[in-house]
Amino acid sequence: MTSRHTDSGQRAFLWRILAEGARRLGASLTGDPVFGWHDRTIGSAALRQGGRFWLRATAEHHDWTGGETWTGNQDAADITGVPKPDLLGRVEWDEPPVAIYAELLTYVPEAPCSPTPELTVALALPDAWWTDLRSAVDTLATHPTHRGATNIVSLARRVEEFYEQPIDPPEAPVPLVEHTDLHWANLTQPRLWILDWEHWGVAPAGYGAAVLYAHSLLVPAVARRVHDTFADLLDTPTGRLAQLSAAAHILHRQAVGGDYQTLATPVRALADRLLSPTRGR
Repeated sequence: MTSRHTDSGQRAFLWRILAEGARRLGASLTGDPVFGWHDRTIGSAALRQGGRFWLRATAEHHDWTGGETWTGNQDAADITGVPKPDLLGRVEWDEPPVAIYAELLTYVPEAPCSPTPELTVALALPDAWWTDLRSAVDTLATHPTHRGATNIVSLARRVEEFYEQPIDPPEAPVPLVEHTDLHWANLTQPRLWILDWEHWGVAPAGYGAAVLYAHSLLVPAVARRVHDTFADLLDTPTGRLAQLSAAAHILHRQAVGGDYQTLATPVRALADRLLSPTRGR
């Protein structure tokens, strides 16, 4: 995903650590760099031993490197049956006060469905693509992991605090393993790949579908298709809570960081419907 942030100093730093990562992994960079959200990451096509790969690098202050985000792609390496890039190599090094890593991944030739997380134009995706997406979500749901483990009661309390309205947590929901950043910049076409595995883990059932649904609302036909594909997850008490949580994340990002300026209005409308006594779709 191309960032909207354009700090030239930060981009020069990212380009330097990407080049250093390529050196350490025995690869050579080719093509233009792609900068992640708010220039937090950088990636580029790379060549090694005659093969084409993807090299990705990021840096974090040492205080932030102990969390699951830091090891997301590493931890996802043993996931099978899901169309995702394979992690082929990783190096870490320190440049106090930050720690840095670079990862070499299999190259995905397909383009992201959208240059931004939110979808802004209609997509003509074949039925097989939607079938593959649902199959991937279902396969991931049963993968064993200790990542995430979101407590449904605490999630309900956070949602309640955000909307300043009482929320009853669902009774004894069964959590699943989710790609909790399932938006349109992390999905490819025409062949489906799911990218960026920093944030995956145990979450309320349907959370990934809720994230994708909320990021689809600017294109109603696609939003309906997302809903229809995941209706059994979304149209449940846990699914509605997941949608409220995904909506709160988008609305918070819009309020404090200026992201999602056009998406905020339909997302707020979705939250209002879910919070109303009738709870319409």
